[in-house]
Amino acid sequence: MLYGYIIIISSILFLVGYVTGRRIGIKEGIKRGVALNSISLKLESYYNDICPLCKRKPY
Repeated sequence: MLYGYIIIISSILFLVGYVTGRRIGIKEGIKRGVALNSISLKLESYYNDICPLCKRKPY
């Protein structure tokens, strides 16, 4: 009977840790994605020589 309680409690603790880590990971991934998106837009405008706002060449 004691082993059953230990298994149930350890399973609950494992699932709580998994859910917490997943939420933190998703938030961190969104922050990294936003940062990389701005960098990729700057690189695209630099290499293609196109304004990111109006999509025209500067000359």
